[in-house]
Amino acid sequence: MTTKSVLVYGPQGCGKTTKVAEIAKALGLSKIQDNWEPGTPVDLLNTLVLTSNCKSHLPFQRRIMSFDQAMLVVHQQGTAA
Repeated sequence: MTTKSVLVYGPQGCGKTTKVAEIAKALGLSKIQDNWEPGTPVDLLNTLVLTSNCKSHLPFQRRIMSFDQAMLVVHQQGTAA
């Protein structure tokens, strides 16, 4: 099954990169793209996309969550290290 990519945003230094493996596992995603900037190429399938940009999230529309929301999923799934 192919999963749509998910964008996780949060301020620089909040822990996105440190927790990337845990977030990807909890969301069932196998690829990671860190430091994404709007307007640059992005894989829309099976990728956890991290960004510090909290304004423009196209082309993701509804597949967006804050770092805090992502960490809630991690803890709910029991995938925290």
